Amino acid sequence: MENGIAKAKMVTDVQVVVERLKARDAQTFRSLIERLQEPVTGYLHRLVGDREVALDLAQDTFLQVYKEIGKTSSDLALDAWIYRIATNYGLRYLNRKRLKQFIGLEGREAYDENLMVAGPEEQAETRLLVQEALSMMKPKDAAILQLHYGSGFTYEEIGQVFQMSSEAVRKRVARGVEKFRAVYGKKVPARKHEETPINSVQPRDGT
Repeated sequence: MENGIAKAKMVTDVQVVVERLKARDAQTFRSLIERLQEPVTGYLHRLVGDREVALDLAQDTFLQVYKEIGKTSSDLALDAWIYRIATNYGLRYLNRKRLKQFIGLEGREAYDENLMVAGPEEQAETRLLVQEALSMMKPKDAAILQLHYGSGFTYEEIGQVFQMSSEAVRKRVARGVEKFRAVYGKKVPARKHEETPINSVQPRDGT
């Protein structure tokens, strides 16, 4: 009963925020950016592999939110809608990049060294290998895995982003993990991938 009341209050709070955004309330928009800028930028960074590009795409995302919020309904799933916009920008960037690579306008992708976390050399190497493996997957599959394992989104939340059912997302995640294992397994010795890194990340409850 308490969970139901809390959920209803949360929905009501989101509706209030949406209405204020539609009314072009500057403080509400600033608060939205303060709350989501880092998570959205981090998600895009993991998706595209370049911090500077991620910052630009995040900025484009919030500009699009400001432009398009007035066209939405009051029952909008706000965060999912914002991540959908961010994902679309990220996928478009990756598709353009892959096209340039295909026709020879760009060389092999240079990975952002900031993706490598501080710490033991092997940990940094693993982080880079994970990013390389994800870059070899279809952009949408990589995005779904990033949202689930990187950002902790549930199947239902990812479904709202991609406008898919929770069951379809679950199957897509399962297939994505298998694809990731296959690609990652080609990059490291067998002794190192008995448990792939993506399986060591625990998504949020409610998967």
